[in-house]
Amino acid sequence: MKILICDDSAVARKLISRSFMKDASLHLLEAQDGNEALQILTEQNIDVLFLDLTMPVMGGFEVLKSLPVSKYKTNVVIVSGDVQREAKQRCLELGAFDFIAKPLAKAQVVPLYERLGLHCALDASEKPSLNASNDISSLAKFREVANIALGKGASIMADHLHEFIHLPVPHVGPLTYGELHMTLADVIGRDRSVAVAQRFVGGGIHGEALVCLRGKDINQIGERLGYLLEFTPHNEIILNVSNLLVSSFLTSLGVQLDKLFSLRQPHIIETLAPYDEDKSESGELFTIEYTYVAESLDFECEVLFLIDKPSVDIIYEIMELI
Repeated sequence: MKILICDDSAVARKLISRSFMKDASLHLLEAQDGNEALQILTEQNIDVLFLDLTMPVMGGFEVLKSLPVSKYKTNVVIVSGDVQREAKQRCLELGAFDFIAKPLAKAQVVPLYERLGLHCALDASEKPSLNASNDISSLAKFREVANIALGKGASIMADHLHEFIHLPVPHVGPLTYGELHMTLADVIGRDRSVAVAQRFVGGGIHGEALVCLRGKDINQIGERLGYLLEFTPHNEIILNVSNLLVSSFLTSLGVQLDKLFSLRQPHIIETLAPYDEDKSESGELFTIEYTYVAESLDFECEVLFLIDKPSVDIIYEIMELI
């Protein structure tokens, strides 16, 4: 049996490969994006394709729409952090064999693997562990954790808004103070956009979330959240939408890190502090950055989480145990 694992995350590929028993009859291949996976599918007979949805170059939805590329029958299993109900339904309608959510849990993979002729290798913890792997960096692990939180956060937003949310590949890594200043200047200077800041803290981890909302349907978002526009100030809708965006992501992140985050009151950024060149050269911030786009509404939001170095050290300590 030939198995192809397609995911841009090396962590995710290894977690999937460790979730089933290996034997001499299994031949395992890997791809880092959809385009690479399609190329392999045209050249080799693949029995099972484990496919992520959110990837650079070509994502999982595009792969599904491009299949089949040969006469050989390949069972496609979606393994994704995007757990929106609509995402699962669309995948199955496009021909996916099944859909399982990240992180993998024994309860969902055992019956699936039995149908595929595979044997589950997950232990009683119900999660594949990477704590014995020295070749996976803490940053790579945290990127996968952030990606899962992004998908679960989008699912919460989708349920509240009754709207499908398009997910990006999140950026997780350092950002200089100069780059942050340019980002904020760009946000504040755009037409029909508003920026909101909100601090968060939990389990020794603290930082600040910056949210940029834009689009003419922001009030419609407020209506879908249950606010009466004639009685609710526009800025109050802005702050509540922003708070939902931040809290939905942090709730999922906190579950994975075993941390409970609390949020301060959000506030709209009216002006930008003067650029401090000396401070910008003194170091950099750790960031999680992504953009949610509503499919049928004129609504887009960029979210940027800023985390200081002591907090990152705590996160990395947790990642070493995963």
